[in-house]
Formats: sequence, structure tokens, C-alpha cells
Amino acid sequence: MKIFYPNHLIRVLGLSLCLLVLSLNSWGQDQNPPAPVQTQTQTQRNEQRIAQKGPETKFLLTGYGYTGFEKVGSENSTFGPAGFSPIFLWKKSDRLFFESEVEFEIEDGNLNIGLEYATLHYRLNKYLTLSGGKFLSPFGIFQERLHPAWINKFAEKPMGFSEEGAMIGPMTEFGASLRGGAQIGLSKVNYVLYVSNGPTLNTGSSNPMDAGRLDYNNLGDNNNNKAIGGRFGFLPFSSSWLEIGLSGQVAGVGNSGSAFQNVKTQMYAADLSIIKKVNFIKSNVDIKAQYNYVQTSKTNYLDTAGNSYTFNNTSTAWFSQIAIRPMFLEKSFLKNVEFTGRYSVLKTPQESYWAIDNSQVAMGINYWLKWNSVIKVNYQLTYSKGEQTEPGLFIQWGLGF
Repeated sequence: MKIFYPNHLIRVLGLSLCLLVLSLNSWGQDQNPPAPVQTQTQTQRNEQRIAQKGPETKFLLTGYGYTGFEKVGSENSTFGPAGFSPIFLWKKSDRLFFESEVEFEIEDGNLNIGLEYATLHYRLNKYLTLSGGKFLSPFGIFQERLHPAWINKFAEKPMGFSEEGAMIGPMTEFGASLRGGAQIGLSKVNYVLYVSNGPTLNTGSSNPMDAGRLDYNNLGDNNNNKAIGGRFGFLPFSSSWLEIGLSGQVAGVGNSGSAFQNVKTQMYAADLSIIKKVNFIKSNVDIKAQYNYVQTSKTNYLDTAGNSYTFNNTSTAWFSQIAIRPMFLEKSFLKNVEFTGRYSVLKTPQESYWAIDNSQVAMGINYWLKWNSVIKVNYQLTYSKGEQTEPGLFIQWGLGF
């Protein structure tokens, strides 16, 4: 299988990063530390929440809820979706910690119930923690840090990052991981290495239209070849306002003993996170970006007529977003208002039956009632190759507790 080296991506990110660093540094050293909810993983947020309750607390119920309204294209406007995600935390000692999230969501008139994650953690030392169970995938930053409704700056997820559409990259893993972080001079690094069941290949046996897709719901494995992946994050500045991350995963995805048993997938992600106070506009600027690339071995499938065919099975998805909140204005209504913009792109194999070539622009205004409660109003335009542009209006109220 051909190995992908994202040289063009590295050059683009490198040039953009240099320009951002130079411009942001020129705004001075008077800066606030990054907002914890924007820089921490979900597990770190959970650990912080239970620690705030004091050493006597062993169990804590936390989580988030949301409701909304939407009007997409020519479809009828409707209230929803709405959801409630309780998070159960149990701390046995300074070393042993358990977390789990159950998701209840009403969408399209149906109630969906799912186990988002259930993970045990054991702190081996200050540099390394062992974890096992079902956990949010550390493939990039979106799933681990940004997906909850009260943290996501938009009512909808970016294209390719939602289970409701074509997923490009995993949401969760079922396996074990080692993760930690360290201080290197004025800089910091964080790292995670994991082994999991990995994705499975849809061969089209039930529906030829799905041949070549990956199923990331890895509660059970279809072979003995486990997925191996990891992420490395680098924060070069002492105030941690900038983080650059690289992720990767390799896995066997074909069923054991079948004609697809040697099919493999390799995937890569690059991510960028910036949170910084900008003095001359008295605002906090929050920039996030992620690029996902997934490549699966070329193999033969059967089309709808029963004939053999093949295609280059490569998919990409990426997004970049910015949020500006003038929170340092004195006695102003605008200090609780946040202006947001996002551009996302999704491309799947054009020779496949599930070909997609879409892009999306989202713009919005958020109003923060409290630090953990936000009302979002978004206008969204989705461009599909060869189809009419689809507009959408989304209103969402999210609350973390």
C-alpha cells in the first residue's frame, strides 16, 4: 500500500503557522492563559471537576445538555435535536479514576441512547497514565476536546467529523492507551499511544453502494490485527497559547479468512490550536484547525450488477475556525458576545458509489449566559459538487454542569 506523506499540508501549515506566530507575538506579552475548556481533553476536564469538590468526594455526576431549532434547505423547520449527556465520575484514589458518559438524544423524532465512553485510568507516575475501555479517540483534537455542545463553537459539527454523515477518522476507540506530558524548558509536550480494535471494512456484501467504507464503531474486532495509533502535541511557548499536533493510526480492517483479510488502512491528522488575548481589540481570539487523511488498500469489490471493480480509496476532511470574543471590554453587552466563522471540506473517493465533494461555510453569533452556558445562532451554506447550494439556520442552547 502506498504511504502518504502530506508534504503539501506541512508546507501550508508551516507557512500559516509562521505568519500567525509572528503576528500574534507582535501583539505583546500581556496575555491571559488559555481557557481550560478549550485546551483540555474531556478526561482532564472531568478530573478537574471532581478535584474541585474536595478530597472527600469519591463520586460526582456532571455532564451537559442542549436543545435547539433548525431549518435546512427546503425541509420543514423543527425544534431539535435535543440531548442530555450525564457524565459519571468515580475517584478511588489519587491514582485510580473512572469516567463514563451516556448519551440521550432526540433527533428526527427518535430517541437514541448510546455509551459515549467508559474508561478506567491508573496514574503510573506524573509522566504516564494507563487507561483502558472505550475512550474518545485522540486522533486530532476535535473528538477529545471540542465535540460537547457547550464547548463546540457551532450548533453543527464540521463536515466529516460527525457520525451523522461520512466519518473521516475515528470518534472513539475500544482498547488501551498510555498518555502523559512533560515540561521541556519553557515548552511543553503531550503524548498518547494506544492500541484498539480499529475500524472495519464494509465490503458491500449487504449493500454494494457501501463497498469500501470504514465502520469506526469498533466494539468488536473482525481480525487479530489491532489498530495502533497515537498523537504528539507541542506547545512551544510558556503561556501555552499555541499547540501543534500530529496524529496517526494503522490498522488491518478486513475480515479474517476472507478475500479482504490483507486490506489495511492508514490515517493521519494534523491539528492547530491558538487561544490568545489580543490587546488592541480587547478580545480573546480562539483558532482551531484539523486535517484528516484516510487511505485504505486498493482491492476489488462487486458493483450493483455483480461485476468486479476497484478504486483509489482515499478520503480527506478538514476544518478551520475562528472565534472572537471582546470579553475584556468594561461594562459592555459585547463582552458576552462571540463572533464565529468556520470553513470545512469533505472529499471521499470519486470512483466509489459514496462519492462526496462538499464544502461548507458557517457563520455565527454566540451569547454566553455564564462561562458554561451559551446560546448559538448559526447560518450555514453547504456546497455540493453538481448540486444546488443548501442554506441552513441553526439555533442551539448548550449548558455544561
